[in-house]
Amino acid sequence: FLDRLIAKRKAMGGTSSFANAIDAGAGVGRVTKLILLRRYGSVHLIEADPTWSKRSRVYLGRKRANICTFTCGRLEELDFSTYSSPVDLIWLQWTLQYLTDVDAITTLRNLATALIANGVLVVKENRPYGAARSDRFQMDTPDCSGRYDITRSDAHHRLLFERAGLHVDVAEQGEETNTYAVKCTQGM
Repeated sequence: FLDRLIAKRKAMGGTSSFANAIDAGAGVGRVTKLILLRRYGSVHLIEADPTWSKRSRVYLGRKRANICTFTCGRLEELDFSTYSSPVDLIWLQWTLQYLTDVDAITTLRNLATALIANGVLVVKENRPYGAARSDRFQMDTPDCSGRYDITRSDAHHRLLFERAGLHVDVAEQGEETNTYAVKCTQGM
């Protein structure tokens, strides 16, 4: 998905250098290690859970961790409008499912302020599949963990993007996931 976006950007006369990216809701840093650092000069990892944030430094290894920066904080509470280095790409994977609609919209708006002009926010989330109805969201509340998980439909995600002042540039439906490349709507 990302390589196709990069190729599209180059074909449209965009820059071929990709300096900075954000891995939002980074967890242990798997996306950073296996995808982002192979294409970007530096990555800023943001993770709300201090244990996962600490583990990401170990998982990445010293060499990779040295070209990354790390923030431990909740995405909906962070202010990116003063972000020191605007980024080409933000990768947000399996994170919105843990946020209410209001917090998801706030997070999307906040993240969008860190993008350069024509920057891209990639959102990858689970989607209803199998016997589940695609016109409704599903909510799971696992025993013991206390956290909930919302699986939203394509239409629901698109509504969240619209409310956050974003539009879908590219969308891809997988067997269990939807992946979107979203950009800021003009005038935002």
